[in-house]
Amino acid sequence: MIVGQAKQRHLSYSLEFKLLAFDDLFWKIVKLEENMNQPLSFRATGAWTAPMTTISKGKLSIEDWNAENLQLGVNEIITRCDLDAGKLTGEIRGLDDNLRMIEECYLRRKEEYPNAIANIWRERLLTFILKKEYYDAERIVRDRMNNHDSGGFRFGNRSFYELAGEHFQGLL
Repeated sequence: MIVGQAKQRHLSYSLEFKLLAFDDLFWKIVKLEENMNQPLSFRATGAWTAPMTTISKGKLSIEDWNAENLQLGVNEIITRCDLDAGKLTGEIRGLDDNLRMIEECYLRRKEEYPNAIANIWRERLLTFILKKEYYDAERIVRDRMNNHDSGGFRFGNRSFYELAGEHFQGLL
């Protein structure tokens, strides 16, 4: 994602990532399976999607704010992000690698913003369900419900974690 900020004369960017399987499982859990038929762009911009992990972000100053310089800036950002994406592609070979990457990015984020209210319990839960490690998934559901964590989503009177528990109980 690249956003131009004319008053500050810079382009801000972020490269985010998630497994497509996260969205598919998320939609099964929240009973919105019709979302699987949406265009691919919906997975990045839809309101009811699994969370993404920020791989890299930054700002690029543009002194002379004109079309040519903006295009050069966008091209430079795409080159930077392409390098990060290539590195990521080489590192993630399965669900365990993916979860390790999410945890590393989370730790970096907490170092940068120590007071941020964020967690990666949803990503951990989705990973354990995809790996069919239901004991660990159930442990997360119980812990999150005991901590009154909705998982960022409420569906009627039920939290994401309550629905996830129902989902994987149906798989057993």
